[in-house]
Amino acid sequence: MFAYGSQATETIAPPNQKREVLSSRTCKRVLFVSNSKEYGGAEKHLIDLIHRLRGSKVLVSILCLDMDFFSERLGHDHGVEVIIRKKTPRSLWDWVCLFRSVRSDVVVFVYGLFWAFPSGAVIGAWLAGVRKRFSIQHLMTPPFPVHPQVLGAVRRRRSMRGILRRLLRRQDPPWMEHLPLSMIASMSSPAQLRRSAYFFNTTICVSNALRDSLVKDFGFPARKVKTICNGVSVSEFVPSEGRRSDVRERLGCGRDEFILVCVARLSEQKGIDILLQALARVLREGVHCKCIIVGDGPLKSQLVEQARGIGLSGHVFFEGFQEDVRPYLQAGSAFILTSHREGLPLSILEAMACSLPIIATNVGGNAEVITHQIHGLLVPPGSSEAVAEAITFLANHAEERAKMSRSARARVCEAFNIDVQMTEIERVIVS
Repeated sequence: MFAYGSQATETIAPPNQKREVLSSRTCKRVLFVSNSKEYGGAEKHLIDLIHRLRGSKVLVSILCLDMDFFSERLGHDHGVEVIIRKKTPRSLWDWVCLFRSVRSDVVVFVYGLFWAFPSGAVIGAWLAGVRKRFSIQHLMTPPFPVHPQVLGAVRRRRSMRGILRRLLRRQDPPWMEHLPLSMIASMSSPAQLRRSAYFFNTTICVSNALRDSLVKDFGFPARKVKTICNGVSVSEFVPSEGRRSDVRERLGCGRDEFILVCVARLSEQKGIDILLQALARVLREGVHCKCIIVGDGPLKSQLVEQARGIGLSGHVFFEGFQEDVRPYLQAGSAFILTSHREGLPLSILEAMACSLPIIATNVGGNAEVITHQIHGLLVPPGSSEAVAEAITFLANHAEERAKMSRSARARVCEAFNIDVQMTEIERVIVS
């Protein structure tokens, strides 16, 4: 344990720490900062990146400002120091002290959400003397919150009294303790976030759509924003007839039934309610279809009740969170994702690597991966009618579906191989 001010930090040292300490003089120290309450694509992406950095002359640490999703998944002999903060820094001075305590040559902020960190985080790293500062952005920017309680808090924080309170390290009012993390983080205005972007050496975006949004909508300096797309292991995610039969048999599905697979967190962003409405419409029109939904989240009970209420019992299977989604992808006939917002979903790339044609909303970077009617079908977000039409087409056109399946895997193997993408990220942050 070590502490600054009155806030303690817990450090989980790697098993081979002694060896790493001895070699630290010649190694570059890289600190990844995570501020996530849930495990998703951003966290999985970070674990893949760390696996590739461990073999190089880099000492890796992860600073968890909320949940630790990494220690167990990296394994016991991971050689990575995981630092768990008991409380997120509130003031600029807190951030400075934090980065002075956790010494590093490079800091990489992992943004699962655009508002994951306040503007003071990167400025604090700069003031603490961290030489290189990067961010990895994973999700298209949601609208700036306009909740009256939040706007009032923003005004008070910007007032002279609010500035003095933070300089004196005074605590915020008790009601603010219960605000969602996204609201607290969003108390940096778009203008502040735009200014803070200049303190990053490079902002890495997982799609061109996300990069364009940061540059055009938020005024990020174009010269400091770079696209490095997500990638997938095409040797781990492969088609498999054996697993296809196993999962189908367990769920009571026939070998030749048309089965959709959706891998997504059960949250508002993913639009699973739209998927369920589309499935009900398809079944009413006499199209035989079943759907496996893999994932968990705050809307699970609501979505299960919705499925039951619109007659989808026996046609939709909620399988919960699964660490390994490959058996489900390999069991499917097609993959579907009806999100309202995305960056570039790993789930789509994983499904394409397993030779599944894709039905996806035309949001974020989805169109950068999927060519309509070649690798799958793109539909407008929020339209259950358009989703139902796409499902019906794939269910009734086996030959076209087979062509899309082959094209989907070829596309991922050609342009989204994880080894190529991770090598590029390593070059940017370590060189």
